[in-house]
Amino acid sequence: MAFGLFTLFAAALASPDPAIGQQRNFGDWAVGCDNGWACEAISLASEDWSIGDGFSLTVRQGGGPNGDNRVGLRAFEDIETNRIALHIDGEPAAVAERSDGDELFHFEPGIVRNLLYRIAQGRTAELYDEAGGSLGRISLSGSRAALLYIEDRQGRAGTVSASAAVGDEPVSTIPDPPAIPTITAMPVAARFGEIAAPLSDADARALHTAHECDGGPDEPIRSDAFILSDAADLILISCSRGAYNFSDIAFVRRDGEVQPARFDHVFAWGDARDVPFLVNSHWNPQDGTLGTYAKGRGIGDCGTAERFVWDGAMFRLIERREMNSCRGSAHWITVYRANVRWMTP
Repeated sequence: MAFGLFTLFAAALASPDPAIGQQRNFGDWAVGCDNGWACEAISLASEDWSIGDGFSLTVRQGGGPNGDNRVGLRAFEDIETNRIALHIDGEPAAVAERSDGDELFHFEPGIVRNLLYRIAQGRTAELYDEAGGSLGRISLSGSRAALLYIEDRQGRAGTVSASAAVGDEPVSTIPDPPAIPTITAMPVAARFGEIAAPLSDADARALHTAHECDGGPDEPIRSDAFILSDAADLILISCSRGAYNFSDIAFVRRDGEVQPARFDHVFAWGDARDVPFLVNSHWNPQDGTLGTYAKGRGIGDCGTAERFVWDGAMFRLIERREMNSCRGSAHWITVYRANVRWMTP
């Protein structure tokens, strides 16, 4: 099954839970906030961008009166320089240093608020390397609207900590963000080195056929089994495939009985199905998470991604990320997160 861009993005915007945020676009900027009011804004490449061409400005603003903020530069490909000068409207604005963090380069935290004010008010931005050579331009179209969206979402507009809608109200007037939920999850059991036994080809094929998966009776199918807990195994069976999105259906096996896996949230996988599609699924036994990611196109600069943990009865969402514009951003914005508390064995 191939996921078209319009189908994917429509599903991404149709959030089934009001606590789950949505990524939005303003001009050449993408922005989104999660359920704890932690927000991100990212400049996008031009509509006709080429792979490996240019940079993006990234903004992170935590919620609440003491929410920290950060501004960085992310390169689409590695470059040799260790310092990048940002000019706004033809005037020097700040210098970013090479970073070991999430951004390849970052600006000093002490100048971030004033820098964001200049970004919000500016029209053009250009980057220069240490030798003074131009590294290209970044569009500021939509930057003010993106920052206003963050400040409105966080109740920050009109306060002294705002960057776009600056006011005189003290930081103490900014409301505290909602609490991040905590999911109680079951740790992955060692089971004394046991390896989960896969289903027989006949049993896997029967489930493949019963749930109307793609392919004829002679086409090979994939069936994987993973230890989920002391009492359960996770079974993933390939169901459909496209150019770069491959979908599985998931089951849980207890005492030899195989039942469809349950999820507390279903997104772009066909919520009318009794067993939803898991797009590009991957089980990580080290951190006990089941991940999915549906790419809007092959290079992966747009799409949606989720992570789930097992609570003994169902898979519970702990993270969702979105990017609905295919314009060079390898980073997708977090719109939902939850903490995990592992049960004591």
